[in-house]
Parts: sequence; structure tokens; C-alpha cells
Amino acid sequence: MIFKVLFFIFTLISFVLGDVEPYRPVKNSVFTPNNGIVSIEIDWIDNNAYPSMSKFSYFSFVLETGPNTNIHPVATLDSEIRLEDIDLSSSGTYSYTVSFPSSRTGDGQYYIQIYGFVEGEGSTIHYTPRFTLASMTGSTSYTYTDSTQPVPQTSIVTSTSTNSINSASFSIPYYSQSGVSRFAPMQTPPVSTVTATTWTRRFPTSGVTYYTSLSTKVVQQTTITAGWSGSVTSDVNYATRAAMPSDNGSWYNPSQRISLTPRKVNYRKI
Repeated sequence: MIFKVLFFIFTLISFVLGDVEPYRPVKNSVFTPNNGIVSIEIDWIDNNAYPSMSKFSYFSFVLETGPNTNIHPVATLDSEIRLEDIDLSSSGTYSYTVSFPSSRTGDGQYYIQIYGFVEGEGSTIHYTPRFTLASMTGSTSYTYTDSTQPVPQTSIVTSTSTNSINSASFSIPYYSQSGVSRFAPMQTPPVSTVTATTWTRRFPTSGVTYYTSLSTKVVQQTTITAGWSGSVTSDVNYATRAAMPSDNGSWYNPSQRISLTPRKVNYRKI
């Protein structure tokens, strides 16, 4: 009986590294004050892992720095921001801008924690890519740098939920995404008529970077590709089969191509 109760509880707990997928500020961006105020636009998509955006009661944004395993909160930029106060574009991306005085902190590398609260179910924590604050007037500066932000954390108690993927996920360039689930577009179905007379590369060049040391952090778990929007039909090949080579005059006896006659050699006489 106890086992059944525990099993039921664990099936209700979802540790999904998803829902909010931050992609701006872009990794390694540099922000400087304007008239003593720093403004940073935070953009993300709903990757449709539970909970969906409509489930969130509010969001809080905290400026943080330090190693992924020893996060240091610097300042709460905005707290308990309701969903109706967050901009939603026609393409399905969410945006919120935080502003704070340059005296809040010093120069250094930072990232912003996005804390989302779901009433009666729990919370999620996500982090933007790391960026740099320069020309700040705060008394404390930070020298620690890293190439990746902390991994997301999701603690939601809910029943199983099935969601479809937001098509806006595929409109963000792959290299601008930072979540553990990333989205890649696929080639569109060909048109019925081809009018091009020459071909060109859509992406003439590409780049790749490699780890210089063994990574101990989960940077990416999966890539999700867009579904095929067209349809493919097939049928039987009704063409009459070709005749056998021996029936159409193209067959020949291999012996006709031999110019020399094999002879048996008696090794005893060699």
C-alpha cells in the first residue's frame, strides 16, 4: 500500500527543464548605462513543456553572477510581474525590459534569473545567457566569467499534461538559443514547378566550436525539428519492364571476348 502511494506521488511530480526558453540578452552582450540607467530586454519563448505560459501567476527577475554551482544574487530587478504586464509579439515571443541605476552594481559578467510561480503547483527557474555590464558606478565589481549560464530548475506538482510545440520556437536562430531543448527548422516542401536555372547555397558558410575541456554541466539535451508541412503520395510503377539483355541483342557470351586460350602447364617439365 505504501509503495502504491509513493508511486502515485512521484508520478505527479514533473521535473521538466522547459516551459520558458530565454534567448535574449544574447550571450556575451555588453550593456552600458544611459543617463545613469541600464535597460536590458529579456526575451523568451514558450517551448510548451509544462507549465505553459498561461499557467504562470507571476514572474520575478533577479540579477545574479558567479559560478553555476555557487550563484550569487546581486539585486532583485522586478518582482511579481503579472503575465498581462509582459509583452507578447505576433510571432509568439515574450518580452520584458528591466531597468536599474548604474549604481546598483559594478562592472562584471552577469545573468538574470527568471523565477516563475504557478499558483498551487510550484515554480520554475530559468537563466538568461551571460552578459557584461560596463561603465557601472557601483562599488562592487565581479571578475568571474563563464561561457554558460546555470541549468534551469523546475519543481511542479501536477498531473500529466500534453502540449503541442509553439511554431514560434523555430523562428529563433539556432545559435541564439540557450535552453536544454533547442529548435531547428527543416527544409520546406518543394513547389510543384521549378523555375530556377542555377543553384546557390542558402548558408554559404558555417561554423563550429569545440570544448577545450570536459564539461560537467548539461548544456543541451535535445534538438526538436519542425514538422513537415506537405504531403507525399506514392503509386505503383506502371511502366512496362525492359526486355532481358539476351532478348534485345546486348547480351554476349563472355567466351567471345577471350583472345588467348588457356593451356594446362605441366610443372614437372619446368
